[in-house]
Amino acid sequence: MNEEYLTKSMESFQGKLHGYLSAYFVDGSGAVTKREDCFETIIPLAFQQLAEDMTDEIVMYLHFHVLYARTSNDGSVYHVALYSRPFEHEMAVVMIDSLQHGLIDSIRVQFFDSLDTMFRHVRQLWLDSLFFEGILLEGVGQEAEIVQDFF
Repeated sequence: MNEEYLTKSMESFQGKLHGYLSAYFVDGSGAVTKREDCFETIIPLAFQQLAEDMTDEIVMYLHFHVLYARTSNDGSVYHVALYSRPFEHEMAVVMIDSLQHGLIDSIRVQFFDSLDTMFRHVRQLWLDSLFFEGILLEGVGQEAEIVQDFF
């Protein structure tokens, strides 16, 4: 993994967050965790937010794509995965999870240094999401939609 590349990607993402969505986020982020195929960080919100609203904001202002947005049948659990259209220093996946009826206080962001690695990761997230119980609110219907964004 190219750590310098990933550091620049994180700085670029955080710059966009603070440029477009500064009202939602506090300065700084949590610790950076080095995973096998990516860097991951948790970014705290300035105040609790609804997962659906945060999803809309990230899609609108940061131009991310919704891989899936799912809720449990009773609406208590939310899982959202968003991904950027991959190009230099712009390869990230945002995970938004809530066990509190859609209320969140942070987002988890994964950064990639390789298009192939990110594609495999996004594809696996999508495949795994097909087995979630509950209601699909929004997302990719066919694998071809993911491929189209990457190649």
